[in-house]
Amino acid sequence: MYINLFWSNTKMNYYDFLVIALKLLVVFICIILFLKITGKTSLSQMSSIDFIGNMILGGIAGGIIYNPKLTVFDFLVVLIMWTAIMYTSNYLKKKSQNAKAFIVGNPIILMESGKIKLDAFTSVNLDFSSFAVLLRMKNIFTIHAVDKAILEPNGQLTVVKKGDKDISVLVLENENPNEDGLKSIGKDEDWLKSKLAEQGYANYEGLYCVEYYDERLFVIPSELVN
Repeated sequence: MYINLFWSNTKMNYYDFLVIALKLLVVFICIILFLKITGKTSLSQMSSIDFIGNMILGGIAGGIIYNPKLTVFDFLVVLIMWTAIMYTSNYLKKKSQNAKAFIVGNPIILMESGKIKLDAFTSVNLDFSSFAVLLRMKNIFTIHAVDKAILEPNGQLTVVKKGDKDISVLVLENENPNEDGLKSIGKDEDWLKSKLAEQGYANYEGLYCVEYYDERLFVIPSELVN
């Protein structure tokens, strides 16, 4: 028995609908597994590259569902390839600060010491009214109360109000020095090495991350991370 779809001249039988239903089920399960493998199960965890990756994944899924010439096996092959690409990008982000900056981006300082950086606003295509909205979402209703404002790579705004202590800065992550973090506090790698030596660390080996806060370094060794 054929069913004539009213929006097209295509005739489909019950077998065709069964195939589509099975494809939907397989695609649904595969997407859940993909999100678990890449570790991105919520929108708040996603960077711009993750969002683009999920859009492409949706296109791949749509192609397999609506194109009868493509089989579930074709979808699995493409999905494995795309998962490998996303997994590799996530691995590179963890191992290289340069790769992380290229893939995810760096935080952008919009205000510092109460002064507005117009070049930073221009670089991220952010107008002042949108910035004011972001401040109100942080329960800050006047720009004069802001000492420092940072636009994070995920689009969130971090704000330090006047009179508050500055935020912490990661100066080392996964045994790799964070040059941008060091630059933001006016330090260099030689300073980092000397400060770590004072705490008994001859090199970066075995250091998961190092945080700079309130003019002090806080070291988290890899052995303390499960």
